[in-house]
Amino acid sequence: MANTRTASWLPFIIVALSLAAGAMGTGLASPLYPLYEQAWRIPHSTTTVIFVVYMVGVLAAFLCLGRLSNHIGPVIVLRAALVIVLLGLGASAVADGVATLSVGRTLIGIASGMITTAGTTGLLQIEPGGPRRAPLVASMTTMAGFGAGPLVAGLVAQFAPAPLVTPYLVVIVAIAIILVGLCFVRTALPVRVGARLSLLPKLGFPHAGARPGFLVASFSTFSAFALFSLLAALAPSFLGALLPWHGPAVSGTAIGAVLLCSALVQLPARRLPPRRCLPIALCVMTAGVLLLAAAMETGGPVLFIVAIVTIGVGHGLIFMSGLVVINTVARQEHHAGILATFLSIAYLGTIAPILGVGYLADHVGLASAVVVFCLAFAAFCLLLFAFARTALDPERLAQTE
Repeated sequence: MANTRTASWLPFIIVALSLAAGAMGTGLASPLYPLYEQAWRIPHSTTTVIFVVYMVGVLAAFLCLGRLSNHIGPVIVLRAALVIVLLGLGASAVADGVATLSVGRTLIGIASGMITTAGTTGLLQIEPGGPRRAPLVASMTTMAGFGAGPLVAGLVAQFAPAPLVTPYLVVIVAIAIILVGLCFVRTALPVRVGARLSLLPKLGFPHAGARPGFLVASFSTFSAFALFSLLAALAPSFLGALLPWHGPAVSGTAIGAVLLCSALVQLPARRLPPRRCLPIALCVMTAGVLLLAAAMETGGPVLFIVAIVTIGVGHGLIFMSGLVVINTVARQEHHAGILATFLSIAYLGTIAPILGVGYLADHVGLASAVVVFCLAFAAFCLLLFAFARTALDPERLAQTE
């Protein structure tokens, strides 16, 4: 691998901002879904489909484009991805129906997947002095971007004219500024430039000894992403029954609060090794989903607020631990492929479970569907907890063969 490091922190900061910009797309439209439902008269299941097409785009990028950074360098991938994000945001801003909005969301999803893998790899490669802070910065900026998307969109939609257009325009301006800065970032290209690049899906896996820990970390992140996606896709529709306040700003703030907690908890917990941190996180996440189920059953606003804070803390600890595991088990030349596998498993949690909840919501009611989801994932988190300490043994993760 060529030396891609510089003495300046500015390229590192710009890549981190690009990573946050890519993550903003995940929940950007979430506070707007009730407005789309009213304007276009669509059911909850259609809303979940709109949310999921974004995730399908992300997953496609992980599967087919996850190794692109190894061939042309992460900075070039980030530039291309930000251009695609701008196209997707533009399509979403002018959307007059489900089809156009779905196209825009798919483009944003593809770009976000490219940004996640390229941004994480780029931070590892260009941090001055070596990748000491890169995993934590990658995790925190991703969570910050996840939270900023719905927060900004909700506030703009609540108080600005044209609520289905203006939020996208605000984010377009912000991403365009980041793209200009990224054009001035110069790093050495990786040594695999010119090697044959295949876009056929090819995932990477760590050595056999580390595989159980890798799978526990991956499916824990699957659970965390599933819980966030539930809130991002459907919380704006059920918040009216739980909170005395209403509107896109309320739902955007609630979703953003989950990711704010997720980002903030990572700094004090950064020194916890995955073998300690991930079991704690799974217990916290179990408590959060059970509290959410209780809130749905009782209609208690206090229970709901405690639930989203708890879920946010569990989400942040799980994602941070997962990235540390990946950084431990993946040699540099295989990092992009193993990271793509990890993120593919994680983002599957944003697709199948949410489609199931949307389908159930149309037949048994949204509250009952959410309770079923919460109970199922509480059981899944406890199952992962049972395997976590053994699978995440440091000696197993550190094996080279």
